Amino acid sequence: MEATVFDETVHDGSTRIGISVVDNDGICHEISLDTTGEIYIHEQDAYPDRATKQTPSESVHLRQAQEYAKYYVQRERGYPTLPPRLTPEWIPYTLGAVFGLEFDSFERQFGPYAQQYHSALHPDVPPIVEMPEETAPIGGIVYRADVFLALEFDAYLENPDAASPIEAVAGITDAYDLYEALAAELEARLPPDIDPISEVSALDLQYQRRTNDGRIEEPVVGERSHTSAGPPDAQLQMTPPQATLESELTTEIVQGLLCHHLQCQVRDAYLRLGLEPPEAFRVLGQGFAEQTMHYQHADLYPPYHLTDAEIEGYRPPGIEHGALASGEFAGPGQPGPLLRRIVRALFGR
Repeated sequence: MEATVFDETVHDGSTRIGISVVDNDGICHEISLDTTGEIYIHEQDAYPDRATKQTPSESVHLRQAQEYAKYYVQRERGYPTLPPRLTPEWIPYTLGAVFGLEFDSFERQFGPYAQQYHSALHPDVPPIVEMPEETAPIGGIVYRADVFLALEFDAYLENPDAASPIEAVAGITDAYDLYEALAAELEARLPPDIDPISEVSALDLQYQRRTNDGRIEEPVVGERSHTSAGPPDAQLQMTPPQATLESELTTEIVQGLLCHHLQCQVRDAYLRLGLEPPEAFRVLGQGFAEQTMHYQHADLYPPYHLTDAEIEGYRPPGIEHGALASGEFAGPGQPGPLLRRIVRALFGR
């Protein structure tokens, strides 16, 4: 992906930026957007303009061009054209924050989210948000919660390179080492004695169902209520596991699962821009729910969401490495090898 800003003007009191983007197929897109990231014009000659005429891969190319335009303008001009939760150099701070929590602090912040996940694994654990009884979902169930950091996103807008932790973790492929490094990067950027996570919202549940006329809609149950101002720094989007367990996974183990989920989100944040993620984030597993849908339906993408996929340069979840696999991450007295229990929880084997 390549881009060039060729115009910046004020139109009806709003700043508009004109940008030329060349996608990974060599197609040039002329795009106009404002400082919030709203797209006003998108012109190109290679793909159908009507969504109903586009193949899934053509749709991805068009979306990548728009998202890369927002990313490029954000980095070059300092406008908040991408939200923090979709900015690939910003999401790692939430991963570091989650990893760095003591177990009791994680329970306090993420206990409801962990319980919702547990409820899908263990029939005796009640869910926080219940699916309506009359609903017949066809798939796409996602548990969502917003995470707010004590770190100011304005620092990234002012100087993206200086505010990014990506260079500090270059070449790290062991999951535990990566999470430790990101926790240290976050700690170094916060004042002493400041909790890195200021708030975790209530959770909601989004799912897909088919209407009487054959359309697919995505209702939401619950509300991601919160008191923090401004956009969230990350949004958890885990899907229910595909198996149940006789024994319950602890909240501490869910902490490890959330770290991997956020690592996959960093990967997805780059891929949705048409960019290859840095080596530290070339892992397999589920990140953004929307990207997972693209991996399933667009030939343009290999199945990054499948942990047993064979994709050159990508590796399965790093939970088999270092202290995370040995059980150190699970806390004192946690029974059983962590790797075996997580694999059973996620993949049913």
